[in-house]
Amino acid sequence: MLERFDNYQLLSKIATGGMAEIFLAKHVNSPVNSMPIAIKKVLKQYGNNPMLVKMFLAEARIICNISHENIVKIYDFGKFDDQYFIAMEYVFGQNLGAIIEKLKERDLIMPLNLTIEIISAVLCGLDHAHNAQDRNGNFLNIVHLDMNPNNILISYEGKIKVVDFGIANANYTKKFKDSAGIQGTYAYLSPEQCSGKAVDRRSDIFSVGIILYEMLTGHTLYKQLDNDMAIMNSILNDEIEPINELMPEIDPKLAKIVMKALEKNPNRRYASAMDMREDLQLVYNSLEFDPNSEMLPAFVKKLFPAHFIKMTKIIEQAQTEYLMDELFNNIGELEDLDLEEKKKTEEAARQKEEAEKKRVKKKAFFSRLGLVSGIVAGLAVIALILKFLFVDPDVKVDMITVFSNPGGAQIFVDGEDTGKVTPASLQLEHGKKYIIDFIKDNMIGTLEFTPSSENRQINMQLKPR
Repeated sequence: MLERFDNYQLLSKIATGGMAEIFLAKHVNSPVNSMPIAIKKVLKQYGNNPMLVKMFLAEARIICNISHENIVKIYDFGKFDDQYFIAMEYVFGQNLGAIIEKLKERDLIMPLNLTIEIISAVLCGLDHAHNAQDRNGNFLNIVHLDMNPNNILISYEGKIKVVDFGIANANYTKKFKDSAGIQGTYAYLSPEQCSGKAVDRRSDIFSVGIILYEMLTGHTLYKQLDNDMAIMNSILNDEIEPINELMPEIDPKLAKIVMKALEKNPNRRYASAMDMREDLQLVYNSLEFDPNSEMLPAFVKKLFPAHFIKMTKIIEQAQTEYLMDELFNNIGELEDLDLEEKKKTEEAARQKEEAEKKRVKKKAFFSRLGLVSGIVAGLAVIALILKFLFVDPDVKVDMITVFSNPGGAQIFVDGEDTGKVTPASLQLEHGKKYIIDFIKDNMIGTLEFTPSSENRQINMQLKPR
């Protein structure tokens, strides 16, 4: 049985951080085939820390006022079983920090078209947050204050989301923020944060400028320094090396955008995130990128194929467990209903003649027979599910990653619809020859494929029928 937490079924723990743990979960009334959400629970040992609890709930309260495609949604928050929690959108993908680190390991930098697309989406989400209003139309004056690569999530579908408003500044959080000292990720602080001065939306623009500088150059601005004090001193006092000196080939208009975002004097920076985004879009349009340039979903999947396959399996398994849990609950409800009906029948039988008693018993017999048939049918469904979940242990099975260009193609194995579309993962018998077909609109592809230790990925270029 799955663990029940308030109005949610916890499917699988996916992460544990310094003060919270995150679970895949489903609301008890959600459809079986819907995407799981994430439940973020404060660890019990921190439940009595008033500052941490205030920060945690401030995040929920702030984002509840925001609804934007580039900001992670929050559905619910509260306290259950002595644990504070937030129910939020689950982003199936990676954070930008992990992507940048993976590129460094391979001595690569982010493609320019993807860099501009990511930063433009982040700026769009921030601009919406900066201009958010309460129900009475009052500006909330939200400032994120911790814009760093780890707080930018990129899904395997190419969605870009800003997350973690836990230390954000807003009208109703200023009182406890003022006593909390410097907060945020030191290597991405603005000069105003380092000096303890008043902050506004332009503080986030400086932090985004650092991220953009690092994505374009492949070099960190402050992260490599020895300690937090050295970082803050450098942010306040050291001149930033002009990006065109590190990258002579950079488009001059793009270099100007980066350095304007990184002005130490906020009055010389962009006044809003949207102003910076509009300038980036002008550069993006002027560069005329190759239409065959790599798309963000494929790029992220190729960097993290093992994680994509692992989490796909976890989500599929969680969906199946949720289905089975619901099935057993339904069987239990049928049994409860039958027991109540039986009691009513027996009560009525005592008040009727013997002939009426026989008729009622006969009716009860067929009612129980129907229940047994229902249970047998339910168990048959479970058996069918288990048949697809478990593979003969004597058969060696390979996990095959399947891509197509364009993506979103239906996958057929030996003429049978797998129910999946590319990109996806398939379990195929090692050494067995298969015919794999792909169909997307008016495009198709076919190949013979034999899984082996060296042959575990399919890349199919679809062609017109």
